[in-house]
Amino acid sequence: MTKTRSKKHSASNNAAPPDTPPLFIDRCAWSIRLGEALKERGIPFIPHHQHFEPACPDEEWLAVAGREGWIVLTRDKNIRRKPNELKAFRDHRVIAFVLTSGDASATDTAALVTALYPKMMRKVRGAKPPAMFSVTLMGSISVIKL
Repeated sequence: MTKTRSKKHSASNNAAPPDTPPLFIDRCAWSIRLGEALKERGIPFIPHHQHFEPACPDEEWLAVAGREGWIVLTRDKNIRRKPNELKAFRDHRVIAFVLTSGDASATDTAALVTALYPKMMRKVRGAKPPAMFSVTLMGSISVIKL
């Protein structure tokens, strides 16, 4: 007799192992829907507003994210173009995923991030910090050259 596997996806399929660093959700990527979706799937996350004021300069939270080993999720494509932010990104050895589709709804973003989470964590395990990846609405993840 052979065992059959259910094709039904459960929350545990996406849940992070205990030693997995949390996703730090930048204020520009945050939505209540994304937070709910991550929580439902057992994916550890830290929203920007839990640790920082809304106007906190990016280089400040990048320093903390790097020091704490948080994996950044942002929509801010300009981190790599602003010298002070890029310096903080590099100096603090941050790993980040940049959502490149600015017109994605909160529901679309939540579905995308939760579906891609296992692939994102494989990229994290294979990355040498600092590292930045783009994430498209179609689900592709690619390295951004710094």
